[in-house]
Amino acid sequence: MNEINKNMIKKSIEESIVLSILDLSSQLKKIGDEVYQKVGLTTQQWLILLHLADNPNLPFFKREKHEKDLMASELADSLNVTRANITNLINILLDKGLIRQYEDNKDRRKKRLKLTKKGITLVNKTQPSRLGVINYLTEGFSKEEKQTFLCFLEQCMDKLINEDEKIKSFHKLLENSDVDL
Repeated sequence: MNEINKNMIKKSIEESIVLSILDLSSQLKKIGDEVYQKVGLTTQQWLILLHLADNPNLPFFKREKHEKDLMASELADSLNVTRANITNLINILLDKGLIRQYEDNKDRRKKRLKLTKKGITLVNKTQPSRLGVINYLTEGFSKEEKQTFLCFLEQCMDKLINEDEKIKSFHKLLENSDVDL
């Protein structure tokens, strides 16, 4: 029977940070699902509404500038989901009357998405609750601490997005292992 190599798994601030971010993300999704379920949505569907509301706090809008309404493919990229998954999410929002789809003026093959009045009302209605949770989570941090934390997150995201080959090179370490599942 094999044992865990205690020399391989050591306490480190770097790993604790990454695992804490994963844990935080999981908890935020759980809370989001509980909250948005009350209005008949999932967290992913809600994030689509925030994208279509042009929420300037979304990292997507910092990375990419958009002058036109978004297309499904752009939402899929931002949310890191498949085209089939985004189509399913969009269809639900279309059926609920929260968004509408229209043809691009210059290229009719492209379909753009926009919030409906009902979607705008929902975003506005839920904003105080959403901001309450956000403010609660960040209370007690100074403005400088918040800025430092955001900077750290942005640097990590930048590495994940722009250094994809470097990240994949670490996975090659698994190719020579003798582990069979």
